[in-house]
Amino acid sequence: MVSTRYAKLLIDTADTLAGAQSAQDSWDAAVRIGRRIGATDLNCGAIMRDSRELAWLRSSMDMRWLRHYHQARFHEVDPVLAACKAGVMRQFVDVSERYRRSGGTRQRDLYGCLMDFEYRYLLTQTWIVGASERTIVLGCASDPKDLYGRGTARAFRAISAMLNDAILPPGEETAQEWICESPWAQLSARERDVLGYLAHGLRLHEVAERFTITEQEAARHLLSACRTLGVAAPEQALSMAMARGLLSL
Repeated sequence: MVSTRYAKLLIDTADTLAGAQSAQDSWDAAVRIGRRIGATDLNCGAIMRDSRELAWLRSSMDMRWLRHYHQARFHEVDPVLAACKAGVMRQFVDVSERYRRSGGTRQRDLYGCLMDFEYRYLLTQTWIVGASERTIVLGCASDPKDLYGRGTARAFRAISAMLNDAILPPGEETAQEWICESPWAQLSARERDVLGYLAHGLRLHEVAERFTITEQEAARHLLSACRTLGVAAPEQALSMAMARGLLSL
């Protein structure tokens, strides 16, 4: 990729993202950018750095594929998801090559289904965002290296950095989190308020005073929030809620 083409790619991406007025606009713009540079669809998800659990996931992939992924429980054998959780993602994945080398029937089914929906190549890039690691994945029908040659890796790192800054956590939206069996029950207003006050440094008895309830009742709300978010400790609940965009600080 010559420098002028690289610069034009960055300028076009910045201009597209600049026009976004909301979180959904930013996501829609990111999807358009992905398709403009040769991707079929875009995925973006966050893994908590402490627990290595999935915090959230957004996807523009074909809904038929997402439903099949969920019904077949492919998340149990998905090496891409496993690599995200382990923090060892490779930037380029040739799905057909993985299909040929796969020894397990379910993984072969996973890769075969990806190719059926024209997701033959994956480009991935991970960035650290606060308490989470955010990975952007482009699913491509054609080899992306044919588009940008030796400059593909550099171009995608630059584009994914810009997308990473623009894409916001889904907040209270449902997005597509269910496809990986991620606990995504919504926090109640009281659970969210308790976490919000704790995030501002208040102690549990001070939170109880704010709501004119007992400290034991405040503790029950906090425990309920932990269960809702699928974590064991209040500190993890705070990190998860912030990573998902559930708290306004």
